[in-house]
Amino acid sequence: MKLNKNGWGTMEMLLLSGGLLIALIVSIFFISKLYGSFDDSIANKNYIDLENRLADAGREYINDYNIEVSGEYKLSLITLKNTGYITDFNDISGNSCNGYVLITNIDSINHYKGYILCNDYQTRNY
Repeated sequence: MKLNKNGWGTMEMLLLSGGLLIALIVSIFFISKLYGSFDDSIANKNYIDLENRLADAGREYINDYNIEVSGEYKLSLITLKNTGYITDFNDISGNSCNGYVLITNIDSINHYKGYILCNDYQTRNY
């Protein structure tokens, strides 16, 4: 009986298996990087939520005390805590953060922006 050599041999099978193994290792690396970036986005979302909480508390404070803003006005986190507009101000790790609200009056409309400073995060232009 004569065998034809058109099938797969041991060498071809080892090369194909090695290529698939390398592709698997590379895909595992990129998937782990992808899920690592999801953790970063969750942390950043927490900081953005803190900035928004600070800005909302500043808006309530300005409205309740009928403060007229012309130009820029800084309202500190300590003032908001002392008046009861914010109770606790901690990041996702439980570390205390500091901050302020910058209120800018443009065309008779107040714009509120919260700036925070935490251990691992700082708002741009803080």
